[in-house]
Amino acid sequence: MRFPSDLVPQKAVADDLCVSVVTLWRARRSGIPDFPEPVIIRNMIFWRKADVQQLEDALMRFEGRGKFESQRVHAKRQAAMEKVLANSKKPTRRRKTDERQLALF
Repeated sequence: MRFPSDLVPQKAVADDLCVSVVTLWRARRSGIPDFPEPVIIRNMIFWRKADVQQLEDALMRFEGRGKFESQRVHAKRQAAMEKVLANSKKPTRRRKTDERQLALF
């Protein structure tokens, strides 16, 4: 299978930048401004040769796995909380206070 000569496979880019493929994935998903978009052909990821320098600069701004994971966990918890709030349509009932119980204390 032949690809255009201006495309570099993700594995080669990762090796060139001394990072893992997973780090490239995390950086791509983290929303770094000016992060170049890859070219995806048949579920294979390529980067343009012209974008490799911009990709390296964006990776320098990437705050790492800890920051990415904390944002992901926060988003997951937020979505779960919104789901719970959306499902709680009926108002919560408050129990009437029994005067006899108050006398015990």
